[in-house]
Amino acid sequence: MIEGLVRLFKLQNIDKAILDREQLIQEIPQRMARLEEELARRREELEEVQQRITEDHNKELAVDKMLQETKIRITRHKKQLLMVKTNKEYAALLKEISTEEASIERLEEEMLEILDEKEGIEEEQQEVQNEFERMQERFERDKKALEEKEELFRGEIEERKQERTRVAAEVEKQLMKRYEKIRRARDGIAVAQIQGENCGGCFTTIPPQVINEAKRGDKILTCESCGRILFYNKEGGNIGEG
Repeated sequence: MIEGLVRLFKLQNIDKAILDREQLIQEIPQRMARLEEELARRREELEEVQQRITEDHNKELAVDKMLQETKIRITRHKKQLLMVKTNKEYAALLKEISTEEASIERLEEEMLEILDEKEGIEEEQQEVQNEFERMQERFERDKKALEEKEELFRGEIEERKQERTRVAAEVEKQLMKRYEKIRRARDGIAVAQIQGENCGGCFTTIPPQVINEAKRGDKILTCESCGRILFYNKEGGNIGEG
């Protein structure tokens, strides 16, 4: 097998590894954004529950204020009963007191409903708060893991690039130009390994004669469909492994 083809295969392995890690790095911001969106949703849920608690508290204060004001009026009217001079005035005050006492019953029932609702919302708030804190912990943990992965991938890319420089220097210049031209046109993959009877790049069926020539490895062959350089690997490993 011609040495240049073996070196191209090795070079493609390196470039594929670099490409894979670059793609993984590009995915990290999206994964981070999804984590942030989920955390933001949990935060909104917590804020919504807290808002409901505030509204219930305000209702409780308003009802309590009305209760106290009504009780004060009843006390005042009862004192006035002792000072009225006519039956008509006395009857009017009794009617006022009766109405206010009915209001107190209604307000007390409303207060009980508010307190029951408040208790339920506070329990819900605790659950949402606990879930938010768990989500926040996961977010910080996953964020740190993604940052560490990005640092690892960048380190691996740098190592691969250094290796690539050494291997590329061993490839004949014209063949290297051809390789780079195909790689730019084919999403970073210029060498396609033959898989069974198919091109590993575009999966088009390769004529038996071409496959036999590729097995001999005594000349550069390209896929008629995608134009990638064909490589038959007797050892069976795939491009990009490792």
